[in-house]
Amino acid sequence: MKLLFAILFLFVLNIPAKAVELTPTPDTKTTEIVNIVKQIVSESITPTPIISDKPKSFYGNITKIENNTITIVYKNKTQLIEVNDETVYIDLKRNKSKLSNFKAGQEILAMGYLNEENVLNGKRILATELKSVVNKHQTVTGQIVDISKETSIFTLTPNYNKNSPFQLKTDSKTKIVDTDNKTILSSSVIVNGKKIIAIIQPDSKLENTFYTTKIINLDSTTKISSSNSTVKP
Repeated sequence: MKLLFAILFLFVLNIPAKAVELTPTPDTKTTEIVNIVKQIVSESITPTPIISDKPKSFYGNITKIENNTITIVYKNKTQLIEVNDETVYIDLKRNKSKLSNFKAGQEILAMGYLNEENVLNGKRILATELKSVVNKHQTVTGQIVDISKETSIFTLTPNYNKNSPFQLKTDSKTKIVDTDNKTILSSSVIVNGKKIIAIIQPDSKLENTFYTTKIINLDSTTKISSSNSTVKP
């Protein structure tokens, strides 16, 4: 009984302690209390799952496709992607495709939502070439909330933290495309309320500003320009 009261006292004070082996006594009530304490302690250290309702996107190289799960790796980080009958697949020629056409070694952009196990529920899988779209630095998905009238700078509110907006700069070298990688006019994309994916890097000339190397428009209603059109900031 003394050992039991000592354990209860430590638990009430919420003082972490090393696990100890409890030996039940012939006292049935004492044994029941010990088992309850064990259960409470066990439950208290179980991590609470976090479910994200915000869209996420991941670049990576497919390492395995098995049981409707795609495993990708990028910069030594592994990400699992679950797919189903509603998942949309786009191949390198920007045509609709299917899961069986994707193979290990292929590079993709996966969009969807993370579940409590940190697995992405894939909504859209795009075949791509990472070297042509991935920047050394950062990819941000969000909504344009303000545009400068004097400069080629606009403000993007990221989906993961609306209280930490990005100030982004574009120029004539910034690529602006739709989700099928077709070039579109900046005037139809860089507008208030537009949802985009921005590939960015810190601007060496402007403090707290990021240079945008590529913009992917997430609004499928945007009109596509001719292939010879020049993209302007």
